[in-house]
Amino acid sequence: MRTSTNTISLLLASTFILGVACDDATGPGFAADDDVALRCTTPDCTPPPINNTSKIGDHYLSNIAMAFNTPVENETAEVFIEGATAIFGGTTEGVAQIAVGDNGELRLRSVVTNTIIGGEAVEGARFYVYLDSYEDGSRKLAHLRIADAECDPGLYDPSITICRYTFVTDAVPADTELYPEHETLEGWYHTCPNETEGGQLGSAYKFSSVLSPNVALSIGKGTPSIEVAPGTFINGCLNGAVSKGQYRLNAFYDSNATRGLDPSQRTPMLLMWMAWHAGGSRTVPGQQISPHDPIGGLFTWTSQSNWDIEAGYGETGATCRGGSPQTGMHRLWIDPVLTLIGWDALPHCDASDLDDYAVLGVKVQADLW
Repeated sequence: MRTSTNTISLLLASTFILGVACDDATGPGFAADDDVALRCTTPDCTPPPINNTSKIGDHYLSNIAMAFNTPVENETAEVFIEGATAIFGGTTEGVAQIAVGDNGELRLRSVVTNTIIGGEAVEGARFYVYLDSYEDGSRKLAHLRIADAECDPGLYDPSITICRYTFVTDAVPADTELYPEHETLEGWYHTCPNETEGGQLGSAYKFSSVLSPNVALSIGKGTPSIEVAPGTFINGCLNGAVSKGQYRLNAFYDSNATRGLDPSQRTPMLLMWMAWHAGGSRTVPGQQISPHDPIGGLFTWTSQSNWDIEAGYGETGATCRGGSPQTGMHRLWIDPVLTLIGWDALPHCDASDLDDYAVLGVKVQADLW
């Protein structure tokens, strides 16, 4: 069963449901308190284990076009930005152009002076977003605001700057505990849920999202996927799988970007975090994994002896299985060859032949049980 946010939404004053919130359940942890994971600073560095998630990270404003008045498909409505304002040199001005850089940095150009701001300077920007409902054809307006913008060296590659954004809306949510009012902006509510992932996601990160350019998140009744979509970006909260490759591994869906994934790895990157197999996620938030890129070498798994290969991942999820051929290895299931339906049908793979079966690999702790 797909884990999504179909039942979680924000309510506007009318009866139309606008869900601009990310997955409401717990997800992967990036930090304890406000401390984030160790950065890699040498070529031979491998990252510490990363917490996985069972959540896709989709919401009702997942996909947004950079161009004004350009509708983009989302799960329940077509969405477009009609206009925006931002603070340029201390003055609020209209925005002429929206762009998202290869590294996910939001950039705004003034309609008055042609000045371009980016990075943390976009804090305070407001967007006027319309949603055309698939259900009843109605059109509703949502106001979005960037309450905070933070840009820091990448967690995996510190030479790359990664920005995260806190979006709020003036639409009062149905659940103001899960999507609370901003701490200092009265009347504005968080669009990412109040989830610390069991205390593993720091208070400075739990309401944040990252922007992934030139792709769109496709959610249907089957396997979710990442599709090429020039001029569109994904807005994904940090507690969902859709954002984790960019934020934690500094690997980007856009193959033209620095540290861009191979095109064959886009959807597998999404599925890998969720242990996707046989049409659904086979994990729970917080399980630790160590990912590996056998194609471009953008990241590699740990060499510690108490870690073993769980699986290789491709467009449909797990495509080969590691560990003991008789019992297998899994981040959640004990002896998955014997206990997880369909796992025994996957071909066995190891480090020497992983790339024959998969485009991404995952190791898990071999001494969990």
